[in-house]
Amino acid sequence: MCMNIAFCFDRKIAEQVQVALASLLDCAADGDEEYHIYCVCTKEAAYIEPKLGRIIAGAGKRAVLTMRAVENPYQDAYEVRGVSAGTYLRLALHRILPEIDKILYTDVDVLFVDSPEEIWRTPMEGYVLAAVKGAVNFSDKWEWNSDRPYWKALESMKGRYINAGVTLLNLAEIRRRNLEEQWRRWTKEKLYYQDQDILNLTCQDAIRYLSPRYNRLANMKEEDYDRFVSEGILTQAECREALDKPAIIHYAGDKPWKYYDANLGYLWWDCVNSHPELTGMFDEERARKYHGPTLWERGVRKIKKLVSKEKI
Repeated sequence: MCMNIAFCFDRKIAEQVQVALASLLDCAADGDEEYHIYCVCTKEAAYIEPKLGRIIAGAGKRAVLTMRAVENPYQDAYEVRGVSAGTYLRLALHRILPEIDKILYTDVDVLFVDSPEEIWRTPMEGYVLAAVKGAVNFSDKWEWNSDRPYWKALESMKGRYINAGVTLLNLAEIRRRNLEEQWRRWTKEKLYYQDQDILNLTCQDAIRYLSPRYNRLANMKEEDYDRFVSEGILTQAECREALDKPAIIHYAGDKPWKYYDANLGYLWWDCVNSHPELTGMFDEERARKYHGPTLWERGVRKIKKLVSKEKI
């Protein structure tokens, strides 16, 4: 069985792709499991191709790498919270990869700790994507976002809003529905969660929901997952599985390459230090010295949030 896996990135996060790829190959089962890795990036990030090739060659697993260095069609799209426009490249996969009908996309700030085979087997007929429900569904976060001009269009998604860091994409269905036309219009708007908002806005009737173990949000601790249960978003069994047996860890908040003490960050560093080609690539000493923002920095951040009209 061959699984298509996509990473989309620009130069800012090109180095981190190597860790995500190495962890994926570490989890590959011997035998029939095979990966076709598609790295879709801006031209400035294409320098990473030889390094990715060496990781695949050294893994001894059945994997093929295809690089597609492109001009980002969404390079002028809205950016906020330090998230670059490179993330919008996932909205172009159906066009950049016309030969592919289904692909598993993940952000590059992920760590695979189990095979994604179960996700890949998800039936997708009639669905645009499959993903995991995210923390935006929490009542206080939903209320905080509710006065955004576009949020009314998401009313029916309360309790169903997905985190798009791990998404199984039905590219054939995206083409059939001609979603690109809608996506291009939405990229011109000031959407706080950027392309994640776009997917939630335009795919409301065509989302399958995956177990949260396939997008274990590292910045959330056990008490946070308890809220998923108490607010009726996920079941206790689903949350227990995400906590005890995560398959893909998503460092959506604190980044372990910057902050060693990030929740579950040691697992990311274990992966880095277990691969000779990755050792020394990131500054572990500096990451160990950083213990998060100072009280002053936190105060400034709070003030900015209070006075900003865009709720940065």
